[in-house]
Amino acid sequence: MNIENGDKTQVNVRQREVQLILNIIQPDPDGQPLVISDSTCFHNVTWQNITEIEERLRFYFKDDLVAPLTTPIWQFIDKVKLRYPGWPDN
Repeated sequence: MNIENGDKTQVNVRQREVQLILNIIQPDPDGQPLVISDSTCFHNVTWQNITEIEERLRFYFKDDLVAPLTTPIWQFIDKVKLRYPGWPDN
């Protein structure tokens, strides 16, 4: 098996984006997951129900969801960035 390390800058940016999304759906750090894989979906990372997660994301983005909540979080973030260029900084 060949494992390659990602560019540290890209890894840090992605880590920040994932943390921002986690803070939206689960503000309590004790309720946040320790590890998120590339296939982890929203219902895998919190005890909250899907309706509550949807409400939090719709409130934050002031819009419809960019993808179903069954979409892996990393892919969801990619879709957010397509719809909202400059996110999370702007």
